[in-house]
Amino acid sequence: MLKNVGRFIVLAIFILFVFSACSKPNVPEEVVIDSGIHEQLQKSCVSCHAIDASGKMERIDYVRKTPEGWSQTIARMQRLHGVQLTEEEREKIIIHLSEKNGLAPEETEPIQYWLANRQSLIEADPENSSVANSCITCHAGGRFLAQRRTEEEWKNLKDFHLVMFPSIHLNHRHVSPDWSTEADLALDYLAKHLRFDSEEWNNWKGKKYDVAGEWKIIGFQPTKGYYIGDSQFSHENGNYKETKTIRYLNNDKTVSKTADVKNYNGYMLRSQYSSGDKKLRGVYNVGDDGNVIRGDWQRVDDIGIAAQETYYRVQTDKPEIIHLDIHSFKTGTTIETKMYGMNLTKLKKEDIQLPSHVKVIEYTVQSDEQALLKVEVEQQAEMGVYDVALSNGAFHQKLTLYNSIDYVAIDPVYGVSRVGGAGPMDKVSTQFGAYAYSNGKDQKQGTEDDLLLMSVDAEWSLIVQHFRFI
Repeated sequence: MLKNVGRFIVLAIFILFVFSACSKPNVPEEVVIDSGIHEQLQKSCVSCHAIDASGKMERIDYVRKTPEGWSQTIARMQRLHGVQLTEEEREKIIIHLSEKNGLAPEETEPIQYWLANRQSLIEADPENSSVANSCITCHAGGRFLAQRRTEEEWKNLKDFHLVMFPSIHLNHRHVSPDWSTEADLALDYLAKHLRFDSEEWNNWKGKKYDVAGEWKIIGFQPTKGYYIGDSQFSHENGNYKETKTIRYLNNDKTVSKTADVKNYNGYMLRSQYSSGDKKLRGVYNVGDDGNVIRGDWQRVDDIGIAAQETYYRVQTDKPEIIHLDIHSFKTGTTIETKMYGMNLTKLKKEDIQLPSHVKVIEYTVQSDEQALLKVEVEQQAEMGVYDVALSNGAFHQKLTLYNSIDYVAIDPVYGVSRVGGAGPMDKVSTQFGAYAYSNGKDQKQGTEDDLLLMSVDAEWSLIVQHFRFI
């Protein structure tokens, strides 16, 4: 009996010790906490993440992530370690860490597909074989490409995985007989190429774009085609309210949307749209000195229904072209195409600077936002993709010259969808599109110089195949 009482006293002392360790700030004596550590972090995180000799929080202050990345980290802390946060407190932490330890615009651009959660997309294989063998078997490449860490923090991931997934070295036997060595090589590579300190981040941190005002939109949705639109951002309670209307060019159907928009890290816009009874999620990034916004939206209840958009800030000084109805011209032909943009009444025929052997025959203004362009493409015009300039403005769309349409391809080549809708799992659609290509200068299909020309109307049929599993 006395032995059991003794064990109980020892256990009680141990629990009290652990509770004390996790309830008091873990700060060395005579260390001043970095003034950049948010009050909410000190309240919710310092009890486990110690303040080091430089006044920074261990682990947290040596990693940079996107808002989505920090949200996942906080969710793991809540799930595994019981961190208690209200939604307001959680959002404060995400906002602060995204600004203090986020990614620069140049670091975000290559992983937009990951942040927007584009469906049925096949990533390129990693350049490093060790990364492929030790990481890609479980993770998409976007998972680690969306992070920057110090060398020590990258190498800490090996121990983290071994603790969280003790059988990981066994699970990878089919890829490599020695996961430990492969992991070391992979982390060495990531530490070298995805460094915590970067020139891009040093140049960006502390900056912020204000998107309030009017914008022109050009978007593309597979199965529905191109659309143009108008958007207005206004300040509201420290964030933004957006109202926009788009018009599909193939049938003139209009759709109106409103959104609550948050600006993380000064350029990362995250939108929650309402359009009738549909809810949409938007992931956008501001660039080009605050004059262009690029990104994606997708339906909340079916993330496979999505589109990509580009916004251009409205100004009144110069003409800008944001879209050509036909932007691939066949050599040896005369083409008439619609132009969409702004301030087109200030544009003259001689201001349009086209590639060699392509000349403007006629330019007809229909409104300040729309015009007709008639061009002649000589037979000797060279195939390729060209930038087009305006002597007094900006031409934002590239022009493609080609000799012939050689094949039609389907995108995505491998679609993943889910019926869903009858239980806890949402439906996930796949939007297939048909696109015309030219073989390019080498006249060989499937090589790097192939030219994407245009989306094409197609008739689709579904072939049902039955499988019997034994």
